[in-house]
Amino acid sequence: MRDPLARLLDLAAPQHGLFTLVQASEVDVVDAQVRQMAARGVLERRSAGVYRITTMPFDAYTESMEAVLWAKGRAVIAAESALFLWDLADVNPRKVHLISPPGYRPRRAGGEFYQVRHATLDGNEVDEVQGVPLVTSAVAIRQSIDAWVPGDMCEQAIGRGQARELIGAETAARLSVRLYDRSTVKGTA
Repeated sequence: MRDPLARLLDLAAPQHGLFTLVQASEVDVVDAQVRQMAARGVLERRSAGVYRITTMPFDAYTESMEAVLWAKGRAVIAAESALFLWDLADVNPRKVHLISPPGYRPRRAGGEFYQVRHATLDGNEVDEVQGVPLVTSAVAIRQSIDAWVPGDMCEQAIGRGQARELIGAETAARLSVRLYDRSTVKGTA
């Protein structure tokens, strides 16, 4: 059998260098081995039960994958954070936005970096970008409109989504109407 670090590398590579203790146990690496590697600096504990292999570089998706793993894989990236991952708008969210099922309330250490909302998503509303589970581009735009992300960012997302054929003309029109309706609610443009 291969050494524990090699097994963790195989596990963490498609997850942007990250893994959970549960995942480690599934490849026969026990908690004590993980703690020992962390003490030697081979691994870094990122949050409760989530570790990163220190030799693997951070990339644009690491923070989002960490958020999903923090929520035990029961949440997906949503709203403004999903716009960022889809590269639909020039947004820079202060927190990582997650959608988790109703009734699931992650209360693990590290939660101050995340904004968790609760909703039931259909399977056709979830996708992935670079291995990170997230809402579809249309859902991300709709959620961003509903969360009062600035109108110009929402317009940009609709335009880019349509130009990249991530959303069709009909969906773009519905989202534009939703954005217009939002702006008329408070009399803002």
